[in-house]
Amino acid sequence: MGTSPQVLTETLYAIYKQGKPFPDEVYLITSENAKAKAVEWLFEKEQIEHLKAHHRLPDFKFELDHILLMEHDNGELVFDGSEEQDQQSIADSITRIVAKFTSDENCRIHASIAGGRKTMAFYMGYAMSIFGREQDVLSHVFVSKDFEFSDQFFFPTLDDNYIAKNDKVLNTKAAKVNLLEIPFVRMRNMVDQSFINQIESNSFSKTIALLNTYKNKRVKVKIISKKKYILVNGIKIKLPPKELAFYFWLSQLPSRKIDMDRQFCDDLVHSASYLKTYSMIAGDSRVFASFNVDREVVEENTVESLSKLPGLKPLEKYWLQQARSKINSQFKQWLEAAVCSEVEIGSNEYNTQLHEVCYFIPETLVVEHDLSVNKFTHEANSIDLVSKL
Repeated sequence: MGTSPQVLTETLYAIYKQGKPFPDEVYLITSENAKAKAVEWLFEKEQIEHLKAHHRLPDFKFELDHILLMEHDNGELVFDGSEEQDQQSIADSITRIVAKFTSDENCRIHASIAGGRKTMAFYMGYAMSIFGREQDVLSHVFVSKDFEFSDQFFFPTLDDNYIAKNDKVLNTKAAKVNLLEIPFVRMRNMVDQSFINQIESNSFSKTIALLNTYKNKRVKVKIISKKKYILVNGIKIKLPPKELAFYFWLSQLPSRKIDMDRQFCDDLVHSASYLKTYSMIAGDSRVFASFNVDREVVEENTVESLSKLPGLKPLEKYWLQQARSKINSQFKQWLEAAVCSEVEIGSNEYNTQLHEVCYFIPETLVVEHDLSVNKFTHEANSIDLVSKL
């Protein structure tokens, strides 16, 4: 609802008069500035109660806390939805609200796109298309032209009742209000339930990205090092710099795999080449210190010379296990299972007696990055040492 609380009374009137299933509970999605007008007309001036009594509507629950205000990510309320930056928050709020209500299989949703800005109507229709079930309904309400945009009109009356609109006097008994159910594609029936469960808590943009990648046979990864995230077919996945560098490092190895045997753990070339990669992405002194080296030393030395420095610590099995676990858990959180299997760091125990494991990224996976060509070419030559030594 925008600043026209009449759409609620008109919709309830039309549902009842047209013999549609009548709601047990009513909720209103609106902005901060529109709430005051809704409270004034629907509660303080009791237009809801007047409607109930005048047309003898079935009882239903509609309370102040049923007015749901749209919010920004930081918890601030959307004031009127007129700013460009408001649109994402409006979309996210409506998506989350619809996802929440449709998760209850014991209820039936009748969602109206009447009132509010056109973008709100679009987002409501979109959300219903994603989450709507067979029992759910999407509708719009139409009012006689003379009664449109009238602050004094809330529903047709059974008796003569005159109101003023501009220079006209109108009889609310003559008003016509019709409700039209809008057919919509129920995409919920076209995708796996596990996928629906995955997108229910997501924002509008993330849900769009997830849907655009659903059943996408070609998976592409892009590492955005400056902003510390990975794009998987357009889905943004944040990773801590340490893990982001590890995924990038592993993806740049010629075979995209490491055999975690005794020789690997003893060879300092691997930790040296990883640190060179990390230094291209971040500069947390604690990460360098965990390998017993300073950032300046890493940046000033080649992989070969760095690997020969006394005191440099190796990449240990536990460190690698933790890094892989954190990366894969983020992939599992945001990606559909089939896509996740294409991008996650795989594991293969090739020596069961010694518990020697191979970690790998599929060689067929397309992995792009945003590092400068000159800088990366220099460092990539150093990374190649891993496979040669």
